[in-house]
Amino acid sequence: MKFLAKLYNYVRCVPRTIFFNFYYLPFSQAIRFPIIVSHRTKFQALKGKISIPKDAKTAKIKLGFGIVQCADNGNSRLVWNLSKGGEIEFGNNIKIGTGCKLYVSGKLSIGNRVNFTGECSLTCQKSISFADHCLISWRTIIMDTDFHAIEDNSGKRINPDAAISFGENVWICANSTILKGVSIGSNSIISASSNVVSSFDSDSIIGGNPAKKISSMEGKRFIH
Repeated sequence: MKFLAKLYNYVRCVPRTIFFNFYYLPFSQAIRFPIIVSHRTKFQALKGKISIPKDAKTAKIKLGFGIVQCADNGNSRLVWNLSKGGEIEFGNNIKIGTGCKLYVSGKLSIGNRVNFTGECSLTCQKSISFADHCLISWRTIIMDTDFHAIEDNSGKRINPDAAISFGENVWICANSTILKGVSIGSNSIISASSNVVSSFDSDSIIGGNPAKKISSMEGKRFIH
């Protein structure tokens, strides 16, 4: 039954997959169908541009697939909202899982072997980057903007958008929130339900609200 269910989902993804690849990619890349798109994907805005590795092979980038234990996987939809002027740079072997919501009007860079397990909300108005081998657990929120401007008495905005970056091998655990201006060093873990508002060096275990360093990953590594 699992095989038949998987086959059913892949057959149903064909129309969106064909459309998406030929809409965003040059013919020489699109014909290999490097990006596969679940039938449960909602296209809110199909603007901006996408770049992928030149050697990307079939189905190395998956949008809207996967199972999340806490989600209604049959109805949870990936939302794609790429605005005019927005840019997404994909590496190889990427999965953006079921129920994720992407709003991008800045530049989003995702390295190789990055996995968004599901139901993640990502808002990028300036710049968000993930290095290779990052794992983003379910129901995380990542945003580089406050959305609403705050001005001082002279009319100057005092809360501008600020870039977010993650090094290699960063594990963001479930229900965490990462806000603008944060930089997380490589080989780090952000504990579940953390609220991250400041930056941390490599080999850090981070947790709390507001998040602080609670332990070290030096001499350790997490396994996907």
